[in-house]
Amino acid sequence: MTIPSLLTTISDKVTKNKIAVFERKLSKGTDLLNIEYGIGPYYNGANPSYEFAQALSKHLKIVTICDKNNLTNCFPYSYIQTEMGNKKVSDLKTGVSLQLDSANYVDTAGIVLGDGTPMIFSWNKNCPVSDPDTVEKGQTTACISGIYDLNGSKGPNKFGKDVMAFGSANLGWINFAGLKVGIPFVASGLYVSDYCTKENGQWVPNKEASDAGVNCCEYCRNTGIGKDRWAGAMIECKKAGGHLASLSDLAQIAAYITDSSSQIGDMESTNKPIDSSKLGPLSGLGNAFTLYSSDPYTEDDVYGRGGSYTYNRTFVIGPFPYSRICMNCGDKANTINKALCVKD
Repeated sequence: MTIPSLLTTISDKVTKNKIAVFERKLSKGTDLLNIEYGIGPYYNGANPSYEFAQALSKHLKIVTICDKNNLTNCFPYSYIQTEMGNKKVSDLKTGVSLQLDSANYVDTAGIVLGDGTPMIFSWNKNCPVSDPDTVEKGQTTACISGIYDLNGSKGPNKFGKDVMAFGSANLGWINFAGLKVGIPFVASGLYVSDYCTKENGQWVPNKEASDAGVNCCEYCRNTGIGKDRWAGAMIECKKAGGHLASLSDLAQIAAYITDSSSQIGDMESTNKPIDSSKLGPLSGLGNAFTLYSSDPYTEDDVYGRGGSYTYNRTFVIGPFPYSRICMNCGDKANTINKALCVKD
């Protein structure tokens, strides 16, 4: 073996051993908790994950417990690198932020194990009550999902490298409706001067905007309303290695979650409500939502894409109980416009 390949083999083995040690310790702690209390929805307060951590600390050596508003006191750095950009640790307050179903995973909590391993997790509040005698040993971690860092504060602090997921948690792309998508987000509003420069009296997109297929919004002024969130979404998705969902992508998602054959441009209800059980990790969107589309209503469309006044580039699913997909919906769904990235 060559030296580089030997080092890679050693590194992979060390990582696997560290993962095995973490899983063994966590499983042992939840096994003991199960023997004493059973694994079930006993944590029904305002912060069930925090309450679960307190109960677990009686059976697993935990040196620090952090509630969802103080996660950086448990995770020793502020950002986690992911393939979709940096994730702020302080933003990982809910199950949705870990790409978990909001119907089951509400809040998060942080802990630091006795060996220094930091962890952020969410407790499944709908985990069924279990008889301690019927739960197999080693299966008692099934009610929690989260992330942990194999080497504490040491770098690279990168998801999939030293920051690992357990359970159903994820900080990367999600397989959904036949696509790979990210968690929907509220895009940052950009002034035209943030992504364009003026040349000979004309606004010209910079390289970042040009690479993302963004033209300069001549109507987006330097005011709160004039911030261009669509441009921000396009650029953020490109940085993440994907693209802002197209009308075709969104029609595919709409057809999946409504169990219908809705097509691009449909203006009428699909006669079927959203099947919330199919939303899974996207359930934070709720029963009515508006998503930006990368496709313009007209080829030269730039008007009205700033702030909450985006019309021609939005794609609406809702309002409850009927589902609708359309291209020029205006404000028919009374929700804030969000962005959804799809992996290229």
